[in-house]
Amino acid sequence: MFHRFTKNIDKIVALFSLLVILLSLYLIYTLYLSSKQKEILQSLDNALLLTKNMLDEEKSHALSLSLMLSEDELLIKYYRNKKRRKVFELINSKIKSLQQMQGYSVDVQLHDAKIYSYVRSWDYNTTGIPLATFREGIVMVKETKKPLVSIEVGKRLNIKAISPILYHGKYIGSIEVIEGFRHLREKLAQQGYAFFILLNKRYLSIATSLKKHPFVGHEYVLVNNFYDKSSFERLRQSRFENLGKYGYFGTGRYAFGYFAIYNLHNECLGYCIVALKNENAKTLCSYKENAKTEENTQSKVIIR
Repeated sequence: MFHRFTKNIDKIVALFSLLVILLSLYLIYTLYLSSKQKEILQSLDNALLLTKNMLDEEKSHALSLSLMLSEDELLIKYYRNKKRRKVFELINSKIKSLQQMQGYSVDVQLHDAKIYSYVRSWDYNTTGIPLATFREGIVMVKETKKPLVSIEVGKRLNIKAISPILYHGKYIGSIEVIEGFRHLREKLAQQGYAFFILLNKRYLSIATSLKKHPFVGHEYVLVNNFYDKSSFERLRQSRFENLGKYGYFGTGRYAFGYFAIYNLHNECLGYCIVALKNENAKTLCSYKENAKTEENTQSKVIIR
């Protein structure tokens, strides 16, 4: 009887010890996953902060160039004297110098006082196109006489920095520097991040040059001309129905962080997304933030 009781106690102790070991292993594994997830989140937070800072730098660069051109005395002279060919040649000579010195590739467009296209750096023959109905940024610059930089939809989605051309305080037109996201993508790639810009498909009626670009989910089209194909294929397998203002998610071996981009009416245009290759990305729980965006308006420059 005592022997049987002792034997049962031994079994209970053995079973209890096994449960303790299993529980300990589970806790260790859980802590390991938690630690890995924290590492991924820290990396994504760093990547998103870096992306936002770089994007602000790109906007500041475009704005500085726009302001410089709007105050160029020779350009204003040619424009006022209706020497359109001279304006075209001067603008392109400055763009060429910028590419050689800084590696930036930009387009420049000059608009007249009635908000019609006057000169395009990439197309001399096209002129006199009315822009007011779909280029609200140019209208705002005319009304406020203040420079403006934003991410705006035209035939493409670009950073657009617009400055008024003033002559003795009178608005006589505006000049616009158009900058894509290639420079930003390349700088992020140097840091080990893939970068994607997504535009909501409802803007394709304006952004006609993107109609043949690949879709991501049912709602978004890829703006990039060049991108990392491996992380993009994983991105396309993700769900996009419930994205917030800011967040992250993981799929396969890639972790993704994102933040929304907005137009001048505070409407969501789409998303900036960074991708990070990480073997533990599939453990990452999705997160989104739905806080309202804040207007970012300054007294001398409007930034969106």
